[in-house]
Amino acid sequence: MTTIDRIIIDWFNTGFGYALPEELFWLGNILLILLSLVMAALCSGLIGFEREYNGHAAGLRTHLMVAIGSALIMIISIYGFSDAQFPNRDPARLAAQVVPGIGFLGAGTIIQTGTDVKGLTTATTIWVTMAIGLACGSGNFIIAISATAVALVCLIMLRRLERAMARRNPMLMIVVPSEQPVIRDIILAANRYNIKIRETQSELLNYQENSALRIVFRMSSADETALSSFLDEVRFVIKPLELKMSTDIQ
Repeated sequence: MTTIDRIIIDWFNTGFGYALPEELFWLGNILLILLSLVMAALCSGLIGFEREYNGHAAGLRTHLMVAIGSALIMIISIYGFSDAQFPNRDPARLAAQVVPGIGFLGAGTIIQTGTDVKGLTTATTIWVTMAIGLACGSGNFIIAISATAVALVCLIMLRRLERAMARRNPMLMIVVPSEQPVIRDIILAANRYNIKIRETQSELLNYQENSALRIVFRMSSADETALSSFLDEVRFVIKPLELKMSTDIQ
């Protein structure tokens, strides 16, 4: 079945629809490669700008380089090995190595800080721009543009929904001296304010050269007024070394 992308590729590879003599068909092929790289840069640039605008470390340049590099590898897979030299070649084999490689890069953007796990969305956008770059490099421009549009809608339009859900299910992180039993007192205080404790996690750590206990409480159905009163009680009665409430989705 003929597609728009197939028509575009054939138009370039036939010297702009046979407008050039056959010995100059290479010029159309070079411009097609340039178009693939530019499309990868434009599509990934939109996603990278959204990350940069919202203050994330992996922003515009990172996403651009990932997509351009992925497109380049796809182009090399298609045009870098002649059928005469490699009759049984598989153009997708080299490109397939990009997927786990970008996975390692995305993992480097994920950071856990107390109650928050930051960078998950950025890691996935890096992975998506890799896929967009591969699509552009293989000449699937319509797929790349469609994926970019869907990704932007998800990133922009669903941000408010995620924040609203996070406010309804906040996480409280406190650090107290390891010899201070506080879990029971905090659960009782939460019950007084009709705040449900869904999950509790604790771990020992060194805090200012002393042994301390970091406890994370995952809560639900927390009314803002009750939550504020609950935090005040924890702050002034428990007197934790550190207290943090997580309500934002990164």
